[in-house]
Amino acid sequence: MKKYKVGDKVWWAHCGNTLVKEPCPVCYGKKQVVLVLGNDDTVTLDCDYCGKGYEGPRGYVMEYRWVAEPELITITEVEISDSLEHGETIKYRTNYYSIKNCDIFDTREEALVRCEVIAKELAEQQSTRAEHIKANVKKTFSWNAGYHMRVVKRAQKDIEYHQAKAVLCKQRQPH
Repeated sequence: MKKYKVGDKVWWAHCGNTLVKEPCPVCYGKKQVVLVLGNDDTVTLDCDYCGKGYEGPRGYVMEYRWVAEPELITITEVEISDSLEHGETIKYRTNYYSIKNCDIFDTREEALVRCEVIAKELAEQQSTRAEHIKANVKKTFSWNAGYHMRVVKRAQKDIEYHQAKAVLCKQRQPH
């Protein structure tokens, strides 16, 4: 394990939730939408989806996304401790962040490989968290399991109903 000193510049395999500017999914950056009325007249309206308060439409929205990207940092603090139980441990800091030794690299390419691993682990953790599994996080897992099974049963009945209707429509279609 390589040791670094205060002032060394290293690549940090950083992964975090970052605010990202995305084109508006409604107006696609045009800041306006066209409404077609029942009589085929059209009305152009300001996009209300990307509008923010009194500013009006912006053409973009701000959303949080997981971003895994190497970052060139300068080590501002090194903390070394030695114990019989854990041996020597080194903690690095840059500004407000405490960085694991396994996330620091000499090259951007090495850090990028680690970023991909971190992103995959985070995606797996997120997809198995209770907030993503449960329909109602305030209820127990058994209640949520029952709820999901009820929704599946209802969906299966809907599928059977609509498949039967589609077959009838095809039969009545003139050839």
